[in-house]
Order: sequence, then C-alpha cells, then structure tokens
Amino acid sequence: MIYYNRLIVQSCLRSEFYISAVRCFKIYERKQIGEGIWFTRITDARFKVNRIAVSFYTDIDDDGYSRADYAIVPYILVDSCAKYPDYSALSMRFSELYGASMSDSTTIMGDSRCSTLAVASIDDRYALEGEHIEQDTCQLLLDCLLDPLMEDGAFSAETTRLMQSELIDSIDSVINDKRNYAAQKGAEHAYMGEPWGLSEQGTHAQAEMITPRLAYGAYSEMLRRGRIEITAVGCSDFNESERMLKEAFSKLQRSDICQPHCAPSILKSDTLDISEDMPMQQAILRMYFKAPEMDDRYAGVLLSTILGGMTTSRFFMNIREKESLCYYCSCFSNRFKRVITAYAGVDPQNVQRTREAILAEFRDVCENGVSEEELSRAKLEIINDARSIYDGVNAIASWYSGQLMDSTVITPEEYIEQLKQVTPERIQQACRKYSLDTFYVLMPEVTE
Repeated sequence: MIYYNRLIVQSCLRSEFYISAVRCFKIYERKQIGEGIWFTRITDARFKVNRIAVSFYTDIDDDGYSRADYAIVPYILVDSCAKYPDYSALSMRFSELYGASMSDSTTIMGDSRCSTLAVASIDDRYALEGEHIEQDTCQLLLDCLLDPLMEDGAFSAETTRLMQSELIDSIDSVINDKRNYAAQKGAEHAYMGEPWGLSEQGTHAQAEMITPRLAYGAYSEMLRRGRIEITAVGCSDFNESERMLKEAFSKLQRSDICQPHCAPSILKSDTLDISEDMPMQQAILRMYFKAPEMDDRYAGVLLSTILGGMTTSRFFMNIREKESLCYYCSCFSNRFKRVITAYAGVDPQNVQRTREAILAEFRDVCENGVSEEELSRAKLEIINDARSIYDGVNAIASWYSGQLMDSTVITPEEYIEQLKQVTPERIQQACRKYSLDTFYVLMPEVTE
C-alpha cells in the first residue's frame, strides 16, 4: 500500500462517485455499495480496536409513525435477535468476542432522524487463537439489524414492553435535570414547527401508545426508505466487513430513499419571551440568536467561542466574574441551523440584568469587533480540539459522519487551515447577522 503525505478529498459526501484519501498512515475512503447505501472506511494503524456503525437517516413526522415509534427501534435491536433471543444470550456472545460491545442512539441530524447501531471490538491481530473477531462482530451486528426477534409478524411483545418502559423512563428523566429540561423546553419554542422543536425520543404520550406492530412498522420504514450510512473506523482494512454488509443489505427491498437535508432555522419577526415556573432554587435562561443568512462557518464557530465557549470567553470573564450576575454563562453554535444558544444559571432577581449583559456583549462585537488576542485564544482552543479528533475511533467517526449534509468533505487539517484565515473583520460581520429570536427562562416557583 502506498502512503502519501497529504490528504486529498475532492468530492462531496452526497456525490455518486468514489472518494479515496490518504494521509500518512490514515486512510479515508467512501463509496456507494447499494441503493441509498454508502460505506465509509477510515483506517489508522495506531488503533487496536475497530468500530462499525450503521446509521439510518429517515424523514421526521411524515409517515404515520411517531417519534417514539422510531426511537424504540434501536432499543429493541440491541436487546436481542432471533439467534440470541434475550439480552443475557446476546451479552454472553459479545463476551466471547473478547468483550466486544454494541451501542445504539437516535438523534436529529439537520432536519432528519438518525438511528444508529454500532459495534466495537479488538482487532483480529490481538485474538489469542486466531479468531476472526471483526467478521464475527460484524455478523452479530447484522443479526441484530436484519434478523430481530419476531412474534406474529411483529416485534416480540415482551421485548417491546421492556424497551417501552426504558424509553418512557428516559423521556421522563429529563425533568430531573433542570438544565436539560430548560434546553428541551427552550428548543420547543425556538424551533417551533421545525424538526428540532421536539425531542427525538418523542413524548411520554407517544411512548405509551407504542405497540409491537407500530414499532415494527417504523423499523420496516427504516429498512425500506432510510438512507444507510455505514462508517467503519479502526486499524482494519474492513474489506471483509464491507463484503458482508453489501451482501446483506442487497437483499432489502428499498424505494423512495430519504435524502438527509437541513435548512436554517426560521427567524421570528419579533423576539419570543417565554417564562415557566418549577420547584427549583435558581433560574435558568436560554437565549437563541439566529442568522439564517449566515454563510461563514469558520467565523461563526469562532464568534461563539469568543462569546461563551472557553474559560476566557466574554461571558465568563465579564458576566460571571466581573459582574457576578450568574453561576455559569456559556454559549454554543449550531452551524446547520445557524443558531447561537446562550445559557446561564442565575438568581431570579438577576435574570433581566443577565439578559441585557449577554445582549451587550453581542452589541459590542457588532460595533467594536474583537481583539487579535481573543481571536488567537479562540483559534487555539478550537484547533486543539480538532487535533484531538484522531485520538479515538468514536471522534473520527463523528467528524466524518457529521459532514453528511455539507457540500464538501474536509479533514481536521483542512478545517484548521480555514480557521487560521479568519480575521477580526469576519467575526464582526458574522455577529451583525445574528438577532435574538427566543428568550426562555425557567424560574423558581414563588411560594406564599
């Protein structure tokens, strides 16, 4: 195999042709292996483990099945399969494979749902008796994905009941973490009418309505219509896994394939102010700034970092430390939705002052820009994070899968080079595009 010193990625993720890239001992390759099915491999000889993830991208709320119907599917698939009909049997099989493991998730990526099953295992080189760990683990993944435990043409009633209980517990548990609850409720108002407005897990009421047949219907739609993205990361060349996955998925009857998409969040004509009371000690505020016309990805992330994304940020130094208005004050950006979300924990009497202080920092950047020093600190913060991506298979997989809806694929090195080119003037121009869309505050209940 020939290795090059420079990584070249010339095509976009959504293109219909082959992409191959090599950087020193790192290999990136992407190709289509079926109708709406893509296989991406990232090989790095430093690792001793391999991870294979299969993600199904589906449209949201348009096919008669609820979010909860879809959310329970990964729960069911990782619990058992026809060959290993209960969790104990499945766990024992993973233990036999040197402690291999399986994980699941349901998230919203852009404006699409992403349901993922992933397996991780040591590489075949470290098997004591020459076992084919990667092959066996990949087969186990396929067993769970394509041969679930069935009863009367639907999922097992007992498995569905147990996983339904777990899903409901997960949905209900958010109220126990007031920060997460505030984030969920704030998003409902900020992204009203958009896929991001509701939890990917659905509501308690939706989860209560799940049946084995409804869950199986959502699963069938995933197999038929889902855009399938397979990501393999580790030290293997994954040739055998690719063959197995391609052969297995070629047997599916597929049509009307979902195309993952994303649109900037809609800016409201007037700022929405929402307050809600709960039994708690401090208030939690969330402010959603939107810039639908924002097109400078790199200035956007640096702006968010300067304002509230590092320990020397303006929010931390000015609002928390100098003015002592809050217990914490930070922000983060969503580049797909063109939104910066600021959040803070404050005493109830300081809510309005904190709001004004956050707005003042935005105004100051709009009017006066940022200094070279704070821009340099922000660049260093993000660059260090980008360089750490190669430290683990999960981070590498997240980096490349997170670019599915981008027009081009970029490496961490290319990302770093683009960040270095950002000037204070670009930060100022980016900030001027943001407007406050939604102000949400979770307040302590007033007791008599």
